[in-house]
Amino acid sequence: MSDTIELVRFRLKQDKTAADWLKANEKINDWIKVQPGFRFRSLSETDDGEWIDMVYWENLEAAKAAGVKFGDEVGPTCEPLIDMTSVVVSHSKAHVMQRG
Repeated sequence: MSDTIELVRFRLKQDKTAADWLKANEKINDWIKVQPGFRFRSLSETDDGEWIDMVYWENLEAAKAAGVKFGDEVGPTCEPLIDMTSVVVSHSKAHVMQRG
């Protein structure tokens, strides 16, 4: 079975800053690293302000289970900062992984 990549793309609300988002991510990082099936997370920002949150999970079931819990457990930390109309979530199979 191959890992599952969860890709979340979004923008912050107009009045929120990268510093606001990165501070909120301290709680998200603490939460995600103890979720069953969690492998790796990368958070980046494009030049035009879109955020990309890429999470590697053991499988699709682990990703979906975490997604269900996310809303209740850390969603209140995120939702005041994110333009929820901009959120796009996708899942894909990881076929090749290389580490440096």
